Amino acid sequence: MEIKLGAAIKKLRTEKGATQEELAEYVGVSFQAVSKWETDTTMPDISLLPKLAMFFGVRIDDLFSVNTDDELERIDYMLEHEKLTDENFTYAKRTLDSILRNNEKDVGALKRYARLYLSRPNPAASMLEKAMPLAPLDPEIFTMYRQARGGDNYSARSGNDWFIRVCEPYARKYPANTRLCERLIDAMIEMRYFDRAEEIINLMKTDDEYSACLPDIFRGDIAFAEGNLNKAVTIWSGIDSTNHKAQYEIGERFNRINEYEKAIVCFDNSFKAVKAPRDLSAVYSLAFLYAKLGQYQKAIDSWQCILDVLRSDYNTIEGETVEWPKQEIEKLKAKL
Repeated sequence: MEIKLGAAIKKLRTEKGATQEELAEYVGVSFQAVSKWETDTTMPDISLLPKLAMFFGVRIDDLFSVNTDDELERIDYMLEHEKLTDENFTYAKRTLDSILRNNEKDVGALKRYARLYLSRPNPAASMLEKAMPLAPLDPEIFTMYRQARGGDNYSARSGNDWFIRVCEPYARKYPANTRLCERLIDAMIEMRYFDRAEEIINLMKTDDEYSACLPDIFRGDIAFAEGNLNKAVTIWSGIDSTNHKAQYEIGERFNRINEYEKAIVCFDNSFKAVKAPRDLSAVYSLAFLYAKLGQYQKAIDSWQCILDVLRSDYNTIEGETVEWPKQEIEKLKAKL
C-alpha cells in the first residue's frame, strides 16, 4: 500500500535522526511548514522535492513510495541483479535498519542484512590489490591483504582461497618477499594444498638466519597437517637451537600439541640466544606454560626474569608493563 508524501517525509526524517528544524533549515522553510507536511495538512512545493531527496539520500520516487514490501522487493532485486554501489548499500542499510528498529526479530530483514554485507566489496582489499603490482616486495601490503580477505572466521576457506589465487603469482615471481611466502604457505597448508606449499618453500629466499630455518618449520607443519606427528616432531627438533626466533616458533608449535617438555626446551633456547635488548616473548610463554602445568615457583621465576630484563634492558621500572608481572607473581605465590 502506497503511503502519502507527508508520512514518507516523517518516516525518512525519523530514520535519519533529524529534527523538523534541521530539515526546515536545509530546504529553506519554517519548521511549521515541515510539521504541516508531515500531518498532510499541506504539501511541499514541487520545486523542493530535489532538495528533500538530497537531504534523505534517496531518489525523488522514493518520497512517494516507502511501502516496506516494495522496499524489500527492491533490495532483493538489487542484491541479485545490480552492482552494489555505495548509494545502493546506503539505501538498503537504512531500510533494513528501520525495519529492525521496529522488530529486531524480523528474520527476513536479518538475512537480507547478512547478504548485504556479504555482497559488499572489501574496499581495503581492492586498494591493496591495486598496490601489489606497484610494490610487489612490500611485505606489509600482503600481510594486510591476508587480514582483509579473512582466513580466521567462518569464511576462512573462501578467504584463504581468494588470498592464494591473488597472491600466489606474486610469490612465484618475487620469492624474495619472504613474508608474502610465509603467509601464502600458511594459507596453502590450511587448505591442504601441500604440493603447492612445498613449491613455494623451495622458491622462497632464505637470506638470514631465521628465514633459513623456515623451510624446515613449514615442512614440519605439512607433516603435522598430514597426520604424521612423529615426522613433524623430528623435523622441528632438528632445527638450529641457537636461532631464537625459530626456537620460539617451534616452542609455540610444541605447546599447541601438548608436547610441553619440548616446548619448555625451545623457549629456554630462544631466550638464551636472544641479544640485548632482549625479546621477552619466550619468557612470557614460559610463565604461562609453567602456571598451566602447576609449576608455580618456576612460573614466578619467569615473571621475575621479565621484571629483571625490563629494568636492565629497557630501563622500565614502573607502569602497566611492570605492574602486570608483579600482579601475576602475587597470584602465583597464593597458590604455593
